[in-house]
Amino acid sequence: MRNKLFIATFSEDALNVAKNFGVGLEINHTCISEDLDPSNRRNLLEQIREDIAAAGVSEPSGLFLHGPFTEIHPAAIDYRARQLGMERLNEAYEAAAALGINRMVVHTGWLPFIYFKGWQAEKGAEFWQKFMSDKPSDFRIYVENVLEDEPYMMLDMMRQIDHPAIKLCLDIGHANATTPPELPVEKWIEVLGTHIGHFHLHNNDGTGDSHSAFDRGSMDMNSIFSAIDDFCEDDVTLTIEARDARACLEWLHSRKYIYCDGWFRRK
Repeated sequence: MRNKLFIATFSEDALNVAKNFGVGLEINHTCISEDLDPSNRRNLLEQIREDIAAAGVSEPSGLFLHGPFTEIHPAAIDYRARQLGMERLNEAYEAAAALGINRMVVHTGWLPFIYFKGWQAEKGAEFWQKFMSDKPSDFRIYVENVLEDEPYMMLDMMRQIDHPAIKLCLDIGHANATTPPELPVEKWIEVLGTHIGHFHLHNNDGTGDSHSAFDRGSMDMNSIFSAIDDFCEDDVTLTIEARDARACLEWLHSRKYIYCDGWFRRK
């Protein structure tokens, strides 16, 4: 199961939950950019290794790294801002490589009212391809939505990207909180389809990013999983980003989405 289902380390009691359910981890220790300063590197890696061991994850296939997102804007007009983003993301890559992790989630960095959507799609495609140009062939990134209010800008970006190791991470909680009701999250999944390589899963009431459990929000999670089955590749991976990850895993188990020996897709 660890190559399919993960929980975020910011979740409550994440290490014990991961160990109890036999799922992987998405490491959040590198989300804040300044934590990647070279002077912090040794302590940072030591803490991550301790947490991985405590969760009982023994293989790199059981790990994702969530890259830094604070003040990182790939479509920034100021080239120095783009340079800062590239530097921080490369520091995160170095941490991932030191840990043997070959998958990293990154944010689009889109700011509404600052960047036009066409500009964001074009410059985002350029930035991510440049970032990946010197990375090994087995390294993957997954570009995550945050403030986007529709899926078409990200679709436009992906159509401009010519790199097999760049896919999308669809955060369904973000999409639910930023999208009007007439554009449900299931439509995001349909539109982005096979461009999605990874999901962040949590619920909310549509008014804010509360990172609630699956049964505490306005999204019908059964419908979400059906859309994933219908429109995404079989190897898509999923991270539970609810603060109460245990409740989400129990929800999945009670509905027979997961058993002790793996993830079962439902049709």
